[in-house]
Amino acid sequence: MDYTKILRWVLIIGLCLVPFIAFIIADGTHFPVNLFFPYITGKNFTFRILVEILTAAYVLLAIRVPKYRPRASLIMWALGLFVLWMAVATATSVDPIKSFWSNFERMDGYITLIHLFALFVISGAVLTVEEWWDKSFVVVVWASVLQGIYAVLQAYHIFGLGPSSQSGGRADTTFGNATYLAVYMLFSFFITLYLMLRKPARSWMRETFGKPTVMTLYGIALLLQFLGVYYTQSRGPLLGLIGGLVIAGAYVALYTRGGEWKTLRKVSLWGLGAIVVLAVLFIGLKNTSLVQKSQTLSRLASISLVDRTTISRFQIWGEAWQGFKQSPKTVALGWGQENFSFVFNNYYNPNMYDQEQWFDRAHNEFIDWAIAGGLPAFVLYISLFVLAGWTIIKSRLSVPEQAVFLGLLAAYAFNNLFVFDNLTSYLFFITILAFAHGLSERKPHGWMFMSRPLGDKAVAIASPIVLIALVWGGWALNGPGMARAQTLIDALTPVDATGAQKDPSVNLAEFKSALADGPLGYQETVEQLFQFASNNVAQSTTVSPDVKQQVYALTQQSGDALLAQRKGDARLELFYGVFLDQVGQYQAALAHLQNALIDSPKKQQILFEIGATYLAEGDNKDALPPLKQAYEETPQYDQALLYYATALYYNGDVADADVLLTRQYGNVYVDQQQVLQAYFATKMYSRLEKIYAARIAKDPTDIQSAVADAVLQYFVTGNKAVGIAALNKLIAANPSVKTQIQSFIDQINAGTLKP
Repeated sequence: MDYTKILRWVLIIGLCLVPFIAFIIADGTHFPVNLFFPYITGKNFTFRILVEILTAAYVLLAIRVPKYRPRASLIMWALGLFVLWMAVATATSVDPIKSFWSNFERMDGYITLIHLFALFVISGAVLTVEEWWDKSFVVVVWASVLQGIYAVLQAYHIFGLGPSSQSGGRADTTFGNATYLAVYMLFSFFITLYLMLRKPARSWMRETFGKPTVMTLYGIALLLQFLGVYYTQSRGPLLGLIGGLVIAGAYVALYTRGGEWKTLRKVSLWGLGAIVVLAVLFIGLKNTSLVQKSQTLSRLASISLVDRTTISRFQIWGEAWQGFKQSPKTVALGWGQENFSFVFNNYYNPNMYDQEQWFDRAHNEFIDWAIAGGLPAFVLYISLFVLAGWTIIKSRLSVPEQAVFLGLLAAYAFNNLFVFDNLTSYLFFITILAFAHGLSERKPHGWMFMSRPLGDKAVAIASPIVLIALVWGGWALNGPGMARAQTLIDALTPVDATGAQKDPSVNLAEFKSALADGPLGYQETVEQLFQFASNNVAQSTTVSPDVKQQVYALTQQSGDALLAQRKGDARLELFYGVFLDQVGQYQAALAHLQNALIDSPKKQQILFEIGATYLAEGDNKDALPPLKQAYEETPQYDQALLYYATALYYNGDVADADVLLTRQYGNVYVDQQQVLQAYFATKMYSRLEKIYAARIAKDPTDIQSAVADAVLQYFVTGNKAVGIAALNKLIAANPSVKTQIQSFIDQINAGTLKP
């Protein structure tokens, strides 16, 4: 049996399957299992397992056939040094475990970097030796065509298809994230352009379809890829695509010579001129209805230095700079992968109160690598772009072919100034690096052992070792994580397979099982347990005391274990504090909340929780300073003002609180929950009467407000009969809510109803 031929085809087919990883959604419908973060975990576990299988096949093939063994190039050395340096950064990071394993939401970390390097070595050797690069790029094009069709169907809601809930109205196909789809299409667009200009590719396709059909199909592919980017409404990838075309066109215009490319040179010049004209027209028309009616164009038109998203990017980058230069260690080694959250929390800018509160990326891939691995990682990452571009320029590719890849690298680099990488963009970048590596001059190996073939005996010895490593390593790296991702979904599901409500003890058992499955996803499991304990168990009147105690014990044990691993994590300390608040452990909660404040001294969310905890404990005096700090940091933040004003009311400082509310809202009759609670607690019932009267006048069918107003009569008068009469009047007018209203009447009669 010619096992080398089998291994060769396993590798080629496996590499051609890589573009289709993007189609996987592990939601139990499109994939055999339902996993936590289905758009992320299914793709990443599949990628890792596929690369592990390919690595096993490659090792055996390379042992037997020397030509498949890796050859050196500047790109390989740079990428190898990058991977090696990140190993050091991971070992010395703030949290080495998370730096290596990452989490379910990102599935990044050093483990992914190792797999990407393995893919680089395999594809750089196999596809180059087999001269399969063009054919593999054709596979990329057809995969992207399917994604483009899906994007158009989503954009127009054809066949009932639409974007996922997390992308709003922006096409996201099988990615669950519009920007991820946009970057996928960005790479595919330039690869298609390359194939259109590639003579060998045109000849190979012509034999199958005929020249006119091929060029038409490529044209359709380009249109679908562009529409895929357009309908994502992602500004960075779209501008990157246009900028990449400008770079490619300028390169063609400057460096093409001879009659062969005369027409293409003219097309490039006309294209550059058209882009300039369209850009000028767009700037002139950006405030017109023609532009504003298009969601994509209006998003482009909104770009400015004072745009909220732009400002937030500058603020995050400023925080990243503070973290980068914090110490010689952070400059040299960074914080480790997956640890940007420490930087973000420590140097949190209070003016980001209206943005995501727990950024785990700098939204700039270059900065992210500087934070993850320090200055060396930053320089090595940039060198990958430079060396790839230099290799392409010095290669035997024609000038137009060079132009396309230079435009692609420029487009991708521009995109990465504003977003972070994900698995599919990593895969494309590694593929382009491997392709450029294959273009390098391939000299024979200088070391004898690298160029000497080994016989069947060596393969026979290596095969069982490789097989054992594949099975054991594959399970160790993926099995526990996949089990946890599936079990965690079960633990969060309130109903069983029959649709019946689950007893919380069943969820508890599933959480216990999920917590036992290795390091990947442990933090997310604990955070979900915190929320389950706080929202579903702590305040429930139907959960038995025994189950509550078990949930409390498991949550406390798991939280302590995680905090021992991730010391100084403000998010975890806050979650822990909220959980303890819900179970009435106020002093213990304050200890964790104060730790959270040390880790993130200016985060309003933490200050709010500290103030609320003091208020719940009845300590109005100590509640005032943290809420005052939150207000003084950002007086324009409504929530900060409301919390501070209510704290003033609780402390008897009515005048100052009234000034705050009047200055912001024009009067003191502010219909906000914090204010209503403060008015109840301080017995300012006349204000509540006006607020409820305004509600009912606005919506006479608002039963909830009517009930609150009726109950208020009891507190105002102190007369049970008055309150009960008002509630009975509501029952007569609305018999459907009799059961709910009767509970208030019973409490009034029993004297247990409290404000």
